[in-house]
Amino acid sequence: MGKEQDLFNDIENMILEEARKSYSSIVIDHYTHPRNVGEMTDADCYTYMSGICGDTIGIYVRIENDRLKRLSFVTNGCGTTVACGSALTCMAEGMTLAEAKQLTGKDLIGYLEGLPLEHTHCADLAVNTLRGALEKANGGQT
Repeated sequence: MGKEQDLFNDIENMILEEARKSYSSIVIDHYTHPRNVGEMTDADCYTYMSGICGDTIGIYVRIENDRLKRLSFVTNGCGTTVACGSALTCMAEGMTLAEAKQLTGKDLIGYLEGLPLEHTHCADLAVNTLRGALEKANGGQT
């Protein structure tokens, strides 16, 4: 089992080293250790959306006193979509509904310290999904 584990660690290190050439440490951290993953059974609102690449993401939101109290996400997407969902749930927690509705893909990309151009649509997908969920809260009223 020791040799198998060593081989696994070597492969994992090679993959991470390759990822570091294109992605910030924040993106890699949110991909390898995603936060707030899973369906939320007591969500006040949620929605699912699919992106141009075929990835689907669901965002769940619990609201308290006009603030995003808790968020979670699920996705069948690539590592960048996982990182975007994870980072967005962290970034938006504590925001007011109005603040969260103003978030853009560029804001999320800034939080992640950049994304390769071919993956910026993942940030847009995550933010648009959050906006869609919030439109369902209280009939879309802020």
